[in-house]
Amino acid sequence: MNHKILVLDKSREIVNSIDELKGKLKQPVELIPVNKDEIYDRSLELSPDYILVDASMLNQNGSASLRSLKQDPKTLNIPVILVTDNLPTDRLKDYFDIGISDFLFKPVNINELSIRLESVKQKSKYINELQKENELLSSLSLVAKSTANAVLIMSPDGEIEWVNEGFENMYGCSVSEYLNNKTHTIFSGGSKKFQNAIKKFEKQKSSISFEHDIFTADNEKKWIQTTLTPIYNQQNQLIKIVAVESDITDLYKEKKKSDELLLNVLPFEVAEQLKKKGQARSRKYRTVTVLFADFENFSGLTRIYSTKDLISELNVYVKKFDEIIDKHYIEKIKTIGDAYMCAGGLPLKNKSNPIDVTLAGLEIQKYINDVAKEKQEKGETPWELRLGIHTGEVMAGVIGNKKFAYDIWGNAVNTASRMESTGEIGKVNISGTTYEYIKDYFDCTYRGKIKVKNISEEIDMYFVNRLKEGYSEDEEGIFPNGEFRKILAKY
Repeated sequence: MNHKILVLDKSREIVNSIDELKGKLKQPVELIPVNKDEIYDRSLELSPDYILVDASMLNQNGSASLRSLKQDPKTLNIPVILVTDNLPTDRLKDYFDIGISDFLFKPVNINELSIRLESVKQKSKYINELQKENELLSSLSLVAKSTANAVLIMSPDGEIEWVNEGFENMYGCSVSEYLNNKTHTIFSGGSKKFQNAIKKFEKQKSSISFEHDIFTADNEKKWIQTTLTPIYNQQNQLIKIVAVESDITDLYKEKKKSDELLLNVLPFEVAEQLKKKGQARSRKYRTVTVLFADFENFSGLTRIYSTKDLISELNVYVKKFDEIIDKHYIEKIKTIGDAYMCAGGLPLKNKSNPIDVTLAGLEIQKYINDVAKEKQEKGETPWELRLGIHTGEVMAGVIGNKKFAYDIWGNAVNTASRMESTGEIGKVNISGTTYEYIKDYFDCTYRGKIKVKNISEEIDMYFVNRLKEGYSEDEEGIFPNGEFRKILAKY
């Protein structure tokens, strides 16, 4: 494609000089002679790549025509080269004022012309890009000025070049005041998050968002969401970073409440998977120890207590059970009426779960027995508990898509339930399978093979009496000593 060059040359001296040698130019050119009265209109019409002007034409009218070019956004960036016999220094300012981009001396040398054309082309390109960048930043500034968010424009080295009024409204002080008194996650010198963002921008051009907390000038804690957006020039060079900060404190508090509610019904790992992926995959666990507990004659208690008092009392027991199993890394599965179910070894697998659950079972029964003794001394009806434990393989996962529930399934669950129903009040009844895992550390009494409902084979059962004396820190053998804790830590 030919480069269009308008030539303001009364004697055609410039046109003729170039015509004779234009075949030596790197880029084909089309020379279009014009007079000073039509240069502006022809520039609008033709959008030339360059304009060559004979210095002798720059009388008052010629200068006025060139000034018109520089006042119109459509012709503002057309490079103008002055062709002259000499370059009086006292006129330099006048030349630049009317928009001259470069100079070329007479007689026109074709090689010098090539150099000048390329030079002003690059200069003009740079100026155009700079103007676009400034227009973009100006637009950003106008928009950001009216927003309640904090908006900052930064250089790639982290220098803050512009900040809106929203920053002071959010932080309670100016940027400089804030950074003089407090450390900021992004805007402080050498910020790791900012440096990591720069590294990411080298690989990707998309925005980066993250959440963090700040303390305002009045030491009020706020949660902020920051989005860093990179701005590149046409050479794909990172030139600016726009940071937009939003106060999400109220949203964060609500999210925290939601997360806490979710953790009340789901294990942490499952809740995180559900939040990130929208679903939680069921998993098989080879070795899980399941505990069932059920209050004896609960229906009889309903005739003694009012409904309100009964629920209140039951809630006290369940809270204590929750407290005990948490100490032993056991996951509560559910309560059904007066029945309590939990399991060790999931969702995070561990090898110590048969021991963990047995220890929890002993502590639960001790608590129930101690409370029962106090009630009997007061002449009140005691609450009594059967408790059964079994170890085996289960499937675990979340069921439902509205009211989520984490549950476990499998023969091991049914067997653990039978351990409870065939147990005795105040005792910890375990299967022979669980016994094989714990026998080295607990004193147990063999009950024999016992027939249970819906299971064809009789099952070996044991009552767990206590921890062996060398492993307990108390006389009853309920709580492990330091030596036994060291053994557990190795599982």
